[in-house]
Amino acid sequence: MKKFIYLCGMMLLSLNMMAQIDWNDRNWDWNNAFRDDFVSYRSWDTNSWISIPDNRWRAFLNKVTHGHEKQVYQFNHCIFDTISGEMRLFAEYDTTGLIENQSYPLPDTMHGIYSNYDSLFYFSGEMIAMTRFRYGYFEIRCKLPVHQGAFPAFWLYSSYSGSNNSYYEEIDVFEYSWWITSLSGPNPDPPGTGSKRCFTCGIYFNDEENNPDEHSYGRAYPLLPPSSSDLDEFHTYSCEWMPDHVIWYFDGTVLNEYFNMDSIPHRSLELIANYAIDKYCFHNDSTWVGPDEMLIDYINVFQLKWECDSIETITSQNDLDNFEYAVKKSISINSIVDEPVVKYNNKITFRVTDLFEVTGPFEVVEGAEFTVIMQSCPPPL
Repeated sequence: MKKFIYLCGMMLLSLNMMAQIDWNDRNWDWNNAFRDDFVSYRSWDTNSWISIPDNRWRAFLNKVTHGHEKQVYQFNHCIFDTISGEMRLFAEYDTTGLIENQSYPLPDTMHGIYSNYDSLFYFSGEMIAMTRFRYGYFEIRCKLPVHQGAFPAFWLYSSYSGSNNSYYEEIDVFEYSWWITSLSGPNPDPPGTGSKRCFTCGIYFNDEENNPDEHSYGRAYPLLPPSSSDLDEFHTYSCEWMPDHVIWYFDGTVLNEYFNMDSIPHRSLELIANYAIDKYCFHNDSTWVGPDEMLIDYINVFQLKWECDSIETITSQNDLDNFEYAVKKSISINSIVDEPVVKYNNKITFRVTDLFEVTGPFEVVEGAEFTVIMQSCPPPL
């Protein structure tokens, strides 16, 4: 059983689980973060389609993501633009006839692949991080294409279908679809018009034996705040994925939350940014031809330090000043030598899974901040 104990009247304490990532929280592993602002020169290895010289991203040649999409991903449609400091996922209509003369492996949404698909009309870009992630904070700043047929996304994903076990795990930090916002959301524009002010986020999860079909959880269709510019301007989309919660943010504001450990992904996932084209590129006898692009200013990933078996006791100011921050099993403040003090303008955050307690003198002075976050540790795989 988790415990949370403190002495009333002796400190100012904030119990917090739902604020955006705190840059002063030393439990995050800032030194080993995955960060890319796309200002350094890179190109694609034409044999592996892995970015060189850093080997950080993989693009694709002749790949499609879902059965309803109309594009073929090409690594040369993921452009490192070091002049503007942006990644450009570039989409265009195939005016050359190259697509129709080829055969492409096309994933049927959950059930393998089929080829010789004759409904692909566009070239576009997708890239996947070469590092896989298990829990953390995921953030992208980007400008979206918002026309009919546009289907850009930033998401995490893994799946497996075998004789004894099947699973599907996906977290959408965001998806935009002219089709979703015009026809599916709770606050859509009139059907057929699309919206520049609505996107979707949520989870697809399934861990049932021999059943690869996914189920949707925490799905939301946020409308932008009235003060916000449309989605075709730069905005920040992010989510905090933890074993017991997922929280989604738009420009630093919480727009969606989900708390149910049983239906939150728990395996390591791939991180993907892509610009797909869906079936609404053809609508009311109108065809979107393009070209246009999804512009990515930066992508950041931060992960917590986990020490879930660690039991810590703080008995002095020196212990507090030199505390090794990570998610601990328990933290006890039991002053013996002197009274530990959270000093003026200082900010301390403890993260524990089971117990936080104060059994001796402890002071948080005016102008200081002290936070305790209780959370679950990663379950075994």
